[in-house]
Amino acid sequence: MNDKHPTIVDVAEKAGVSIATVSRALTGGSISAASRKKVEEAIKALNYQPGAARMAHRFVSDRNIALVMSSQTSPYYASMCEGITAEAVRSGCRVLNLCYPEGTSCETVTNDLLELEPAGALLAGSVVENSAAQDATRACLRRIQQAMPLVAIGPPIEGIACARLTADPSQCIRKNMAHLSMLGHRKIAFVGGDRSARFSVIRENAYYEEIQRLGCAVDPMYVMLTGCNAQAGELGASILLGSHETKNYPTAIVAINDLVALGVMRHLQRNGISIPHDIALTGCDNAFFAPYLTPSLTTVDLHPYEHGRSAMAELIMSINAGHPISFNQSFESSLIVRESCGAALGVRTFEE
Repeated sequence: MNDKHPTIVDVAEKAGVSIATVSRALTGGSISAASRKKVEEAIKALNYQPGAARMAHRFVSDRNIALVMSSQTSPYYASMCEGITAEAVRSGCRVLNLCYPEGTSCETVTNDLLELEPAGALLAGSVVENSAAQDATRACLRRIQQAMPLVAIGPPIEGIACARLTADPSQCIRKNMAHLSMLGHRKIAFVGGDRSARFSVIRENAYYEEIQRLGCAVDPMYVMLTGCNAQAGELGASILLGSHETKNYPTAIVAINDLVALGVMRHLQRNGISIPHDIALTGCDNAFFAPYLTPSLTTVDLHPYEHGRSAMAELIMSINAGHPISFNQSFESSLIVRESCGAALGVRTFEE
């Protein structure tokens, strides 16, 4: 016996109409008489019971917007969430925080959104970043788009025409490496990353491209894809230095984000390696703690707070207009030069 309750998706398939059409029929929206009849017949045939979210708006109002993130604890996403919430409050909307653990399928997220039926959805993090399941992600985003306005924060996904805002994930690597090269570094290592996330793959590829462009030393063991947290940074630095004789140590390390840089810094300092005199270090994200480290961390600010505010503003405009919006907007990032890169030491000459 199948105890699964029919959903709005089942009604749409039974009636041969879009999910958005079913949603308008349930909430008294404007649709043709023929479509309304199909929806009503499908509801009766499936014995579909509209969720409490649609019953007199007792739990979910038309001004509620779903925010889907895999994490709100990292400094980057915490700042983004602040911007999203600030803009929602300013516009008289409420944010439904749907936070899913890493590895949650896009289909699970999609089904939850279709059942909740918020006024719109804003997606960020691994739900739109998974590099190994792009076909599944694309199919899920199309289903969500049929039911509600959608805005995503992250790199574009081919074939999905929704509003998408992002900072070019490669720019933080390119700006850090160009700066380090200008200071005389030619042996630059890359620590952190996870090839299951698109932003990580993009940053890794940017590193390889910049190594070639800048004429830097090529060493496969200068790349440590150990993850994206502080522990990953400590592990990556340990393997990196353990794989080389002292004379072959890199003179600079680019960490994939500030949390990884934090771990790298801990390992270097515990092993008596001076930053930036022995090895320069840079990060990415301009996390709140970056200025307070010793030495303070050179990093790239992606401005996640502003991205969050802008994304929410675009979503609210789409909801108020009553139709979806589609565009890609890329924000510029900013290099923040602090002590860890060794800029105060001037341009240096290193042994090859």
